[in-house]
Amino acid sequence: MKHKGRLYYLSALIGLLVITALALSIRNYYRGSFKETPTGLQYQVIRKGKGPWPQEGDILLLDVSYKTEKGVVLFSTADQEFPMALPYSENTVNTDGGFLEAIGMLQKGGGIVCKLDIEKVLGGNLEHITAQYGLKKNEKIFLHLQLQDIMPEETYKKWETEHSAMLQQRNQEKATQQLKADAETIVNYLKSNRIEARSTDSGLYYVIDTPGQGAQPKLGDRVKVHYTGRLLDGKVFDTSLADIAKQHGMYTPGRAYEAIEFQLGAGQVIRGWDEGVMCLRQGAKARLFIPSTLAYGSRGIGNGLIPANAILIFDVVLVDIQG
Repeated sequence: MKHKGRLYYLSALIGLLVITALALSIRNYYRGSFKETPTGLQYQVIRKGKGPWPQEGDILLLDVSYKTEKGVVLFSTADQEFPMALPYSENTVNTDGGFLEAIGMLQKGGGIVCKLDIEKVLGGNLEHITAQYGLKKNEKIFLHLQLQDIMPEETYKKWETEHSAMLQQRNQEKATQQLKADAETIVNYLKSNRIEARSTDSGLYYVIDTPGQGAQPKLGDRVKVHYTGRLLDGKVFDTSLADIAKQHGMYTPGRAYEAIEFQLGAGQVIRGWDEGVMCLRQGAKARLFIPSTLAYGSRGIGNGLIPANAILIFDVVLVDIQG
C-alpha cells in the first residue's frame, strides 16, 4: 500500500510539473521576441507557409483565435464547423496594424501570432467582455492566424456546398442519437418520480397540471407565458416570477419579472417551447420536459448555466393569446 501511495504521489507531482511547465512555456512564448511593422503591429511567424500567396478575388480559409496572455480563449473558429472564409483583395488587406494587415503577411499553410491592444480587438464590446472575463483594460490580446487554404471563388462555392451537406448529415446523425439518449433519460426520470406524461413525435414530454378554459394557440399567434426553468437535478436557472427568483437566490433588482411575450413558430424561443405551448389552452399550467435537441443542443448556453446536451424542465402558465 505504501508503494502504491508513493507511485500516486509521484504521478501527481509529475502531472503538476508538466502543467506548470506548460503554463510557463505559454507565458514565455507570448513574452518572446516580436517583430514590428511600420504601423506598430507586433508579430511572430510561427509557421512559414510553403504554398502560394493569395491573389485578387481568392477566398481565404482561416483558422482564427483570440487569446489572453494566460491562454483564455475569447474566440476561436475551432468552436465552429467552418473556418473563417474571407475574400482577398489588395484594397481590403491593408496596413491597419491589426487583423487585416496580419492576413496580408500569410501564404498558404503559414501561421502568425500578433500582439494587439485590447481596445483594438474588442472595440465597442470592451466594457462587456472585460467584465465577463475579468480582463484589464491595458491587457494585451494575442491573435493566432493560420491560412489553411486558398481557393478561387467558384471552387470555394463548390467546397462550401459539399461541406455543408456533409455537416448537415453528420449533425442529423448526432441529433438522432442524442434524442434517443434524451428520451431514455426523460422516461426514467418520469418513472422514478411517478409522473404520467404525454409525448409528441418530436420527443417532447408534457404534463398539464391545470387545464385551461380558453382557446388553443396556433403558429403565428403571439402569446404571453410565465415560466420557471430548471435542470433535471432541480437547479433553477431562470424564471419570470420574482418570488421564485428570491426563493432560489437569483433575484436581480431592476429586472422586470413578467410573462415573456413571443410569436409561435418565429424562432424567438427554443423549439420545445413552440411545440409545448401549442399543446395548451389559455390559462393552462403545465410542465414541459424538453430534450436537448429541442432546446440548446450540444452548445449549451450561459457559460455553463445550461450545459451541453441538457434536458430542461419548464413550469409554464399560458397567460394570454393574441391572434
